[in-house]
Amino acid sequence: RPGHGQASRAAPRVFVLDPGHGGTDPGKINDRLGISEKTLTLDVARRAQRLLEADGHRVLLTRDDDSFVALPQRAAAARAAKADVFVSIHFNAVPRDNRTSGVEVYTFAPRFQRSTNAWGGGERDDTEDFASPVNRHDHWSVVLAHAVHRRFVNDLKSADRGKKLMHLAVLRPLDCPGVLVECGFLSSDAEARKISTPAHRQQLATVIAAGVRDYANTLARTRGK
Repeated sequence: RPGHGQASRAAPRVFVLDPGHGGTDPGKINDRLGISEKTLTLDVARRAQRLLEADGHRVLLTRDDDSFVALPQRAAAARAAKADVFVSIHFNAVPRDNRTSGVEVYTFAPRFQRSTNAWGGGERDDTEDFASPVNRHDHWSVVLAHAVHRRFVNDLKSADRGKKLMHLAVLRPLDCPGVLVECGFLSSDAEARKISTPAHRQQLATVIAAGVRDYANTLARTRGK
């Protein structure tokens, strides 16, 4: 019998893409190149939306302009749309470090598990002994994370910084599988220069869309057994 969160799911029909930040919240900024996370995430989300809609899927964005949307409202929009998949799109940065690059894919930490960073020396144990709404979908969130992560690493040859756990506010209230993708580092001059080009952002959108398709195909195979 399937375990908690592992029951067979219907094939996804509604995909929600969440462009991180927006409005008064610019996110990460690379001043040298004059680029901000909020602009880049929206562009990648729109590109991924077009790719998935071309396949006949219904795809919604949590914001479609440069507006501020509070984190609870993003999850609420996904619930209202009866979303089957939620992908939050972000870019990373490390203070005083212009070399670190690569992709990180996050899922919400399961009940009784620390976030990945909490295992570091001197870090606080952030284990939660209660389940959040998104924890009902832990199994399928991991399947989604693996599908998206694999596309970044295999297709785009992104430096692999792993699949990680975190108690992320944007994922916590979800009623569907969800992941947060850090698509690259704006603090890396070399990677930021690539991200600043429309061609590379199209590649980012392509691997995100491909990962979501792979997830959908995995569900279809599961239902076919």
